[in-house]
Amino acid sequence: MRPPALSQALRVFARIAAVAAVLVAVCLLAPRPARAETAHLRDDGRWKEVEARRLGDVPGFRPVRDVPLSRYGGLATIKHKATGFFRTDKTGGRWWLVDPDGCLFLSVGLCSVNLSCFDGPGDFGSNTKWAEATADLLRAHGFNTLGRWSDADRFRDLETPIPYCTSLRFMSTYKHERPAANGERGFPHETMPVFDPEWPDFCNRYAERLADTKDDPWLLGHFSDNELPFRPDALENYLALPASDVGHQAAVRFLASRGKTPRTATNADNDAFCTLVAERYYTAVAEAIRRRDPNHLLLGSRLHGRCIRGPTFRGARAVDVVSVNYYHRWSVEADRMADWVRLSGRPVLVSEWYAMALVPGEDVRGAGFRVKTQRDRGRFYQHFALGLLEHPGCVGWHWFKYGSRTKGIVNESFEPRRDLLDLMQELNGQVLPLATFFVDRR
Repeated sequence: MRPPALSQALRVFARIAAVAAVLVAVCLLAPRPARAETAHLRDDGRWKEVEARRLGDVPGFRPVRDVPLSRYGGLATIKHKATGFFRTDKTGGRWWLVDPDGCLFLSVGLCSVNLSCFDGPGDFGSNTKWAEATADLLRAHGFNTLGRWSDADRFRDLETPIPYCTSLRFMSTYKHERPAANGERGFPHETMPVFDPEWPDFCNRYAERLADTKDDPWLLGHFSDNELPFRPDALENYLALPASDVGHQAAVRFLASRGKTPRTATNADNDAFCTLVAERYYTAVAEAIRRRDPNHLLLGSRLHGRCIRGPTFRGARAVDVVSVNYYHRWSVEADRMADWVRLSGRPVLVSEWYAMALVPGEDVRGAGFRVKTQRDRGRFYQHFALGLLEHPGCVGWHWFKYGSRTKGIVNESFEPRRDLLDLMQELNGQVLPLATFFVDRR
């Protein structure tokens, strides 16, 4: 006969075992949460699987069936002050673009919407027919902006144009016209001649070309240059110029004003000089553009690589939007982007990014990720764009690019890449509801 204490312990154990069995059964029968999708990424010569968040992975968000849009592509249900041109606004804890009709807008664009990689307009018959069909393709898949290097003039002539950007080349032009007395032309030692006394006057002359677009409401804004050398070692580079170079002399004067010499300069001195270089560039460009065109946004110079640093953003306060060509990151770096916004006091536009599907046996170049399939490209698009939409300082992005053998949304025969475009469309159609959802969730 069992002792009473042992019998009671066995009965308790039996009840616990029964409950555990029920729980195990429930767990086995209950639907398991779906595993996040993965994309195949080429990394260091090998393929690996990386998670790619999709629209359906956003907790609590329910897609909106029909998003009411303005003629420019803004959210028609929320109206702010209309100025007749695009502008920026910070409301509800988030930066936005506001379209000419006063509707909240985020720029979802494509770079290089042109015929540069094609042998003419193909079966479209004419450049105008190509532009009409391409505008329909872009709108059908949620794109609302023509990014840099696009053939904007073709689209401006359509019955319903698409918002576009200019592709200006202030410094990229001046470097070839620099007076010989100031120093070597180009970007010697990766420096820019921002200290030349002629630089502001050149900007004023160059900006005269803006007369044709200054009253166009479909113009989103101006890119002033592309990927300039705002180098992190700017002070050292300017000091390496010949003593007769205006840039070298400016660096020496800068150090003297801080009681320093080249031998006693610190990292703090270098960062302050980097900021000064950026200020000299952006201030001259901004003043020239606003003198000739006070209506449109200055979208910056498309920072890249090692030039994406705090000192550059501090020196970029003269712009309306800081543009960044954002590469080599599978996921958005929220804290880093917050620094960009804080230091510049301006919102950020991701002006270039992409993933390419590798073609067997073909050597491809470019900064974008290498993935296996067009669907992997679409997975990356959704994953990265969701991170951008979550960030209150991001006012949009421009994918690189329209047409290409490996990088475009269409191939060299104008055939749309459906596996990519279907996922782009799924996300793009919800951009504005998602942005407001993320604001409310915070």
